[in-house]
Amino acid sequence: MNLNLSKEQQTKLDKKLKSNKQTLDEYLTSLVLKDIEGKYDLGKGFYYDLESNRLFDKKHEVVLLSKIENSILKYLILVQDENKKVSAEELYDKCWDRRKEFSVFTVRNFIKRIRDKTHYDIINNTSNIGYSIYPN
Repeated sequence: MNLNLSKEQQTKLDKKLKSNKQTLDEYLTSLVLKDIEGKYDLGKGFYYDLESNRLFDKKHEVVLLSKIENSILKYLILVQDENKKVSAEELYDKCWDRRKEFSVFTVRNFIKRIRDKTHYDIINNTSNIGYSIYPN
C-alpha cells in the first residue's frame, strides 16, 4: 500500500510503528475500527467502545470499571490523538468531582486499578510528565 507521505511523515510513522511494535496493517486496522465503529484498540486483546462507553476483553466480554476508572480511560483515549501526555493534575481535573482535594497518589491508585483489570502496558507513564494510552 502506498500512502504518499513526505519523508518526514514516513519517518514519524516508522518510529510510531516501531515503538508500538505494530505492523502498518495493524495500525491502519486500529484507526479504521476507531473511526468507523467507534472502537479503540488498546492492544493486548482489549478495546474500548466509544459509543457504549465500555471496555471489552479479548473474549469480547465487558470489563467492569468504576465511574472514575471509566472516565480516566475514556479521557486518555480521546486526547491521545493530540499526541500528548496527560498530567495527574489534568486527569484529576477532568475525571473527579472538583470539590475534593487533589492527590497524585489517588490518581496513581486509579491507574493501577485500571492496569490490574486490563494489562500494565495499556497505560504508559512518563515520570514527572504524565500518562498516555497504548498503542498511540
